[in-house]
Amino acid sequence: MRQNILFDLDDTLIHCNRFFSEARTEFLDAMDRMFASYPITRKMVDETQQHIDLSGIEQFGLGKHRFPESLISTYRLMCEKVGKEPLKHDEDELLSIGYGVYTKEVELYPHAHETLERLKGEGHELYLYTGGDHEIQTGKVLRAGLEHIFTKDRRFISEHKNRDVLARIIREKQFDKEHTWMIGNSARTDIRPALLEGIHAIHLPDKGGWSFDHADLNVPVTGKFHTLESIVHVPPVIREHIEPK
Repeated sequence: MRQNILFDLDDTLIHCNRFFSEARTEFLDAMDRMFASYPITRKMVDETQQHIDLSGIEQFGLGKHRFPESLISTYRLMCEKVGKEPLKHDEDELLSIGYGVYTKEVELYPHAHETLERLKGEGHELYLYTGGDHEIQTGKVLRAGLEHIFTKDRRFISEHKNRDVLARIIREKQFDKEHTWMIGNSARTDIRPALLEGIHAIHLPDKGGWSFDHADLNVPVTGKFHTLESIVHVPPVIREHIEPK
């Protein structure tokens, strides 16, 4: 029985959070150097940047400028705090760090490609539902070699990723909820919206992942809900749903 399967992209199929963590470390190192003679701590800078970044998501979504601008905003706040004049070359360096996350080589998770091919070969309809900038996310799909699976008409890319967006996709594609799945790493943007919409969900938690992805999943579940350690286990779970013993 054919299923409609929506896959998240970042940290479900390809690595992403790792690059943001590396950029934040590079940012903190740069701030240590820029404010070496001023009374601010690395912890203060770290907590300020995280607060600005997460607040920006709630307000502006997952656009490409949010993270780099959170670095600049943190820098300017620290300058204001200690009476330091902001310097253009400092801000240029920090922007380079921020935007650098989008130029990293795309790296698929183990078993991601073979799992997608297996599900497609078993006759299921595969779709991509990912948050972020349209151009950047499209580029990742192409560089990952997934464009033959997620053709243009099978990609849903949104700077806001929530229940309302998911509901619109289900409605516009006329998906039967009994035969529709959401698979992703984010409890907040992938799994909770799916459970609330009454479709099936498979959670692939990203170990040590982004705090924004955490969310309460104690909600009524009308469909199937599984938490798996690896994407390789997805096809057997879906097969068991179709052909219960």
